[in-house]
Amino acid sequence: MKLADQLIQQLIDAGVERIYGVVGDSLNPIVDAVRASGGSAKGGIDWIHVRHEEVAAFAAAAEAQVTGKLAVCAGSCGPGNTHLVNGLYDAHRSGAPVLAIASHIPSAQIGTSYFQETHPDRLFA
Repeated sequence: MKLADQLIQQLIDAGVERIYGVVGDSLNPIVDAVRASGGSAKGGIDWIHVRHEEVAAFAAAAEAQVTGKLAVCAGSCGPGNTHLVNGLYDAHRSGAPVLAIASHIPSAQIGTSYFQETHPDRLFA
């Protein structure tokens, strides 16, 4: 079982029904695992495509505030991650339980000034 499949199974076990995000190369394994889960109608997770990562974070924050349950958003590497910040700040200030899946560049490229390299570990600390 791949890491993305394990992550999606853990989210299903935690009661998560959807992930808000924008599809990007660095998120493809996650999106593939979501698709393979069969969607919430079959006990899996739905991918809710939004037009901007900031919307993904705010949508997850709103869901978490309304339901009190864990909600999830996802951002691709680089600017996709930075665009999550405003919505995550809102969730944090509201005490809403939101998990952000912040993808990263290929491991071998970390620290090489690779295109769209950010440091999610520092950005979301």
